Amino acid sequence: MTRIPEELARVIATLTEIARRRSPRFIGERIRSARMNLGLSQEQLADALEIPRPAISQIESGKRAVDSMELVALSRMLQKPLSFFLDPPIDETIDEPVRILYRSNDITDDDKPVVDDFLALVKDYAMLEEQLGFSVTQALPSWGTDIRSRWDAVVDGQKSAAALRGYLNLGLAPAKEIENILDAIGVKVVKRALPKSAVWGFSVTSRQWGNCIFVNANCTLERQTFTLAHELGHLTMDRDHSATVLTDKQSPDRADDMRALIEVRANAFAAAFLMPDMAAKNLLATLGIESGEQVSALTINYLRTTFGVSFDAMLWRLVNLKVLTKEDRLRFQSYIRDEEKHAPSLFGDNLPERYRNLAFKAYQNATISIGKLAELLRTDIYEARKKVKEFRIQQVPV
Repeated sequence: MTRIPEELARVIATLTEIARRRSPRFIGERIRSARMNLGLSQEQLADALEIPRPAISQIESGKRAVDSMELVALSRMLQKPLSFFLDPPIDETIDEPVRILYRSNDITDDDKPVVDDFLALVKDYAMLEEQLGFSVTQALPSWGTDIRSRWDAVVDGQKSAAALRGYLNLGLAPAKEIENILDAIGVKVVKRALPKSAVWGFSVTSRQWGNCIFVNANCTLERQTFTLAHELGHLTMDRDHSATVLTDKQSPDRADDMRALIEVRANAFAAAFLMPDMAAKNLLATLGIESGEQVSALTINYLRTTFGVSFDAMLWRLVNLKVLTKEDRLRFQSYIRDEEKHAPSLFGDNLPERYRNLAFKAYQNATISIGKLAELLRTDIYEARKKVKEFRIQQVPV
């Protein structure tokens, strides 16, 4: 077990007792959520804590109390700040958009631990922005008109994508670095792995936290890019956006089965934002391709690599641009490979770069302590001190 000062142990014990009185099972549920988020079994956690496995089961069910020393060890092992285990349940303190996300039928009980982790992180993210004088209010322009048909949805999505590209001065350049683009306009992006989930991503617009997008890092990098663009479409076009969830049911290759026009529009936005029609046509021209009959699987692979999208997404884009027919798309489907790069599994220790920089900046400005820095970095105080020394960060009160 990790040794901590006696005074700190007394403080933690007091906070633990407060949390236990407020919700007897809450700490156990938090521990279970954090354990599942890291993909650990009860037996693995018990071995690390050097306690019997049934003890973990009892703790998670609320039948066994956690003492202060165990809580500190759990905090370090599960890569969560103490506040994650002691603060009130997040659905008691968050605003309506996040409650909508929690109630979504697409978010299963197995997904909830990762949702909890996402919400805890963006809460800290917003706190850092506020302390450092950054606004968390919506910075995106609001486009999108009333749509009544699938055609309206597709046209509106394409127009909005072109307008946003113009607003961001992107020209016709590929938007493969979309995560950096989102960072620059204040959208918080968090990636975590949901290996067994049908959820590809979701977005939330919150009074407290601004615009936030979650991406399932268990998907291919190309799928992650499309998810970011899809959710950006919701943030840009959906008036009074609150919370949306993207699943495999809304994929481009199942577009004909979709009922919700708002999802059709978001998909059209994503395709046009990532693969502008003029950019695709110009690229085809540089290859000397004037008709669909000259398009090969090699050409499609080159195009999809250039724009950073999947082979299938590129096929759909070429169909919509009338370069290929739907019959051509079916013919090329056999070339869809599994070689599109998967991102590694990302967990609590993989933080957004901007978030990490804000945390160190807050420490440098002496607005947070080394202990708070450790919490924000999801590590212990010793590792935080090591990082501060490694990066040669000195506190300079502002």
